[in-house]
Amino acid sequence: MAIFESGLFTDDDFLQIENVLYSPKEEELVQRRLFSLNSSWATYAREIGYDYWIKQGKAKIIAHGGGAKDIPFVGEKGGRVTQKVYTVASAIRFTKAEQQAVAAKRALGKGPAIQLDTNRVSSARRFIFEEEARLAFVGDSEYNVTGIFDDTFYGTNLGTKENVAADGTGATAAEKRLWANKTVRQILEDLFTAKQQIQKDGLYRARALVLPPEKLERLTLPFSDTGDSRTLMMWLRSEGMYFEQILASNQLKAVNNGDTVDYMMIMDNDPENVELSLINDISLGNPVFDLVGTMEQAVMLDTAGIIVRRPQALYIGKGI
Repeated sequence: MAIFESGLFTDDDFLQIENVLYSPKEEELVQRRLFSLNSSWATYAREIGYDYWIKQGKAKIIAHGGGAKDIPFVGEKGGRVTQKVYTVASAIRFTKAEQQAVAAKRALGKGPAIQLDTNRVSSARRFIFEEEARLAFVGDSEYNVTGIFDDTFYGTNLGTKENVAADGTGATAAEKRLWANKTVRQILEDLFTAKQQIQKDGLYRARALVLPPEKLERLTLPFSDTGDSRTLMMWLRSEGMYFEQILASNQLKAVNNGDTVDYMMIMDNDPENVELSLINDISLGNPVFDLVGTMEQAVMLDTAGIIVRRPQALYIGKGI
């Protein structure tokens, strides 16, 4: 740990701040559980580049006497993508009075380390990771950051983004798409359609399912009303669709995803298909004191957002 300048806060106090910052809760890291991190770039990089491709080629039988000109070559159709690196930042502040209160308690023999009010440290950490998640899923049009929901990844020979089936109850097609108006069987049909689309050519596997938190709760419904005690979640994991990951993210909610309806997302999140860039992980800047003794510290992370090499591995179902 760095040696900090002397002041009302001791190194133990700063250590408490660091311990909170570097101990994120699991639910804050959905994007890092879903996407493998790629941190292969230099820490000073301000732009990254990577190649994407679509597999092309075939094998064929060569008759006796055939030559090299008859052999097909394997290749990739694709290109190169460059993305700018951005710093995601927040900051924490402790006034001189707060520092004096900690020092006074320490002087009175209340213990070698007085617990700081670290809620603001937890909040800064949470805000940083929420922004990292937003950039990964939704992107940011102002800074030209493309998220995995972006329409450029979906279409002919790309990923699939489509409305789920309108087979539930309701007066309109939109109402009939809502999982709240569907039976367990109809929800399964939506999931099966997505899985089938991902795996139709045998090149990708439906490894991960991501849902808005309240839609994930729909998977706790009984799988059957005939006495089977298993939930839909239990069935999916034990003898159903065998997703390796089933995760919840607020980024799939209509209020966050840039659309007017909730999403479900199924993907093959193998690192060959999709990754999350990380140039510099979350870190705490050195403390800075102003003229009246207020201490401020920046919290920062550097990322270039999502890396999509094979958009065919992505499926979004709209309207759940």
